[in-house]
Amino acid sequence: MNRRTFNATGLAAVLTPPPRPASADEVVPELPGYQVAAINGGLLTARHSGMARAQSPVDDETLFQVASCSKTVTALAVLTLVRDARVDLYAPVNRYLRNWQLPGPRGGTATIAELMSHTAGTTVSGFVGYGAGEKLPDLSDILAGHPPANSGAIRARRRLFGPFRYSGGGTMVLQALIEDVSGKAFGAYTAEEVLKPVGASAATFAITPPDHFAHGSFGNGRPLPEGFRRHPESAAAGLWATASDLARVFQAVLHALGGARHAIIPVVLAERMVTPVSEGSGLGVFISRGTTIWHQGRNLGFDSVVAAELGTGRVRAAVTNRNGALDTYSRQLVEG
Repeated sequence: MNRRTFNATGLAAVLTPPPRPASADEVVPELPGYQVAAINGGLLTARHSGMARAQSPVDDETLFQVASCSKTVTALAVLTLVRDARVDLYAPVNRYLRNWQLPGPRGGTATIAELMSHTAGTTVSGFVGYGAGEKLPDLSDILAGHPPANSGAIRARRRLFGPFRYSGGGTMVLQALIEDVSGKAFGAYTAEEVLKPVGASAATFAITPPDHFAHGSFGNGRPLPEGFRRHPESAAAGLWATASDLARVFQAVLHALGGARHAIIPVVLAERMVTPVSEGSGLGVFISRGTTIWHQGRNLGFDSVVAAELGTGRVRAAVTNRNGALDTYSRQLVEG
């Protein structure tokens, strides 16, 4: 499928609500809400429309759960540790873990770079989050798969059918790495070393943001019970951000590739980040035809996509609070 021009008009068509279900009280007619952001020639433009929740419209500062797009921020955080010579990208992750060790047949040899590129053989593809009445697990519970965690234990298995295996569980091992090496909470470290430096200071890994945020909805427009699922699996799925924040994160990667003076990571690490390892997976990003780096995200009630063209420097991002509303557009954006 050919990639098309990314604009608010095209996105609005994608976001046209489906036919209403039989029960009128199952849907909030004003949903979905969305934001789109674009960076061309270094200039950021942003647009928005729709409702963040009932009687609360989206604006440019509304935060959305961006789900797996969190993984790019996590990868940049790891690369700042590499930049500062605090970890070796190609060393086994267990060398640096203090409070837990990655188990399994490949646990002792799985490297940091393999975890970042989904080639370590780690288990647990994704996370469903937790309702307001459910007890939240801590990081050790999530890693070990112990209650109240609702996901399985994270292990590194043998790679029997090729190196690539998409794994949010592997990204959670990176969260443990960041905390053990930095001595700081994951949210605090990423805010200081990634989000603030790239100009996304309002983005947060808080379970519930302190500021204006959207409530999610299913593909048929039915609101998500309680508004959103809570995600203590921060590194893999827990970021709240705007479309502009996602665009700035990817712009920071482009700046690093260009050797900008105040780039967040050096050129050599940026080049490694966007070099495909297996099935188009780099370090915290995917690469399409060698010309576009991108990531998508989906939590219950929320979808997101961000992409940057390596040749032109153009960046596009979109977030919405209805599952499925970005499917067509995402394909257009990332498939050349």
